[in-house]
Amino acid sequence: MTAVNGKSGTTRKLLDTLRRSAWPLFLTGVFYRIIAVTLLTPLVSGLTWALLAGSGRSTIVNEEIATFFLEPIGLITLVVLAAVSLTLIALEQAGLMAIVFVTGRSGFYRALDALKLAFFRSTATLSLAGRIVLRVLLLGIPFLALVGLVYFLMLTGHDINYYLTLQPPAFKRALVLVALIGLGFTIAFIRLAAGVVLSLPILLFESKSAPNSLRESGLRTRGHHVRFATGIFIWAVAVMTATAVTATVFVWLGRLLAPALVVHTTLLVLVFGGLFLSFSLSQLLVSIAATASFSVLVMRWYDELSPVRSESSGLPPAVRNAERSPMPRISGRAFIAGTLLTFVLAMVTGWLLLSRADLKDRTEIIAHRGASAAAPENTMAAIEKAIADGAHWVEIDVQRTADDNVVVIHDRDLMRVGNLPVVVTEAPLADIAEVDIGSWFGASFADQRLPTLEQVLMRCRRAIKVNIELKYYQWDDRLARRVIVIVEKTGMENDIAVMSLKSEAVRQVKKIRPDWQVGLLSAAALTDLAQVEADFLAVHSRMATPGFVRRVQDAGKSLHVWTVNDAVGMMKMFDLGVDALITDKPALAARLLVQRERLNPAERVLTAAGFLVTGEPEHVDPATDGF
Repeated sequence: MTAVNGKSGTTRKLLDTLRRSAWPLFLTGVFYRIIAVTLLTPLVSGLTWALLAGSGRSTIVNEEIATFFLEPIGLITLVVLAAVSLTLIALEQAGLMAIVFVTGRSGFYRALDALKLAFFRSTATLSLAGRIVLRVLLLGIPFLALVGLVYFLMLTGHDINYYLTLQPPAFKRALVLVALIGLGFTIAFIRLAAGVVLSLPILLFESKSAPNSLRESGLRTRGHHVRFATGIFIWAVAVMTATAVTATVFVWLGRLLAPALVVHTTLLVLVFGGLFLSFSLSQLLVSIAATASFSVLVMRWYDELSPVRSESSGLPPAVRNAERSPMPRISGRAFIAGTLLTFVLAMVTGWLLLSRADLKDRTEIIAHRGASAAAPENTMAAIEKAIADGAHWVEIDVQRTADDNVVVIHDRDLMRVGNLPVVVTEAPLADIAEVDIGSWFGASFADQRLPTLEQVLMRCRRAIKVNIELKYYQWDDRLARRVIVIVEKTGMENDIAVMSLKSEAVRQVKKIRPDWQVGLLSAAALTDLAQVEADFLAVHSRMATPGFVRRVQDAGKSLHVWTVNDAVGMMKMFDLGVDALITDKPALAARLLVQRERLNPAERVLTAAGFLVTGEPEHVDPATDGF
């Protein structure tokens, strides 16, 4: 065994290996990221579609995902998709490890040779990835079962929002138990990861099969799990620190340069285009450096715990024949050409950013459960405030009572808003109509009572449009039908939209009233939501990327995002061009839209590009992050 002489010596060797192999490591990293975009995404989408077709469904969203993965076809889908994704990561690591392997023996390994080696062993790598995914899955099942048991025994007595908002003792005890289960899984996962960490280099450089590589990795790493886990932890902290530092630098530069460039549009285009390219390149370099340094780290452990070779005859031919390859040099002509290309790209990028920022604002404001930051949700007070605040729409949740009335309430029961453990769908209206649902928010709202859908629609006529969410805690075939009757009774057909988390409800309403605006709510999906049969989509704001917004709107659908409650998050959604913003604070959103009308094109590019260049995060109020 080869000893590693101290942490400082190991660090110097790692840095020296990275320095001498930087160019092929960079090219390999770029290649695999191109592969991920051009091949992996379509491949995963195609596999998902094929496997979903086998289950008889075209779209699986929200809670349907968990149910799907508990079915045999769902488990197969999970394993296949995870194995394919992990295989690409493993192939990249294989190429990087080959470069590190040769460089550590005073040679130079070209990126093309590394790619050939990785794909030569791709079948074995896929087998290895699949086996690791299965191990992780089998490891996680008992822990997930324990979490499910804790939830069933301790958190199903009332609506989950009651526990999340008020956090009674039962909720805190459940959190402690879940945290302990999570700690147990983390420890078990780290042991598993430490045990398989050498399996890929063993597979590559010793020509062993996937099962034998895993077995041999387990034998060699025995007794080193704590050290390996510590090394991986330090690596992860270093990567996160580098990412944060680079983002901070561009935030500082953007804020420093923006005021001086507002009146110089041409210079603004060039500088912000260059800044955006630099920011993107820095993120790419950090990403590649992270994967490359991990490969170097694993290869140091592999060299330490593997038998010393006196010759390279046991190596794959692609490695053995490349050890004497000369290191290439970058010519002055290539450097000048690269500089000119960067200048052109900066101008084009800046122009695209400027064009993007010139779009007219079209986002409508939807008051989430009324103006629920200023008044108790789903009450007449919240609806009155939404109207006064200038919202275009008010969003409400509806359920059907035991005596066939439709009431406006979000939770399954009245525990959170009325301290009454009565399930809405099991009670007649008379039993819940007089419950105080406003005092929990503030003493001044003690007069608020549970409104019916008809009362809300009558108040909103000619004042504000209404987005009605059909709320299901178990399927209710009559809810949509009763809502349709009430909407038509109040004459609000042209001023409402209907949506639901349940795909079945969306199909039901659209079948009965094909001319109504009907939308699907979604926090997660297995397929491209742009292809869902609905008039609009209401999605979690984290899903609203520029590409997703464009795909949805190109498909002829409107896009609503929820639930964004601060100025930065709202401005980002406006810049993306979403059709509707769902918020608890409609007054703030309305003020921002008025302010944006006064911005000139140069000022708009600062806000639009700012979120890209400075890496501004999307701000969502965690207290209202659910729907």
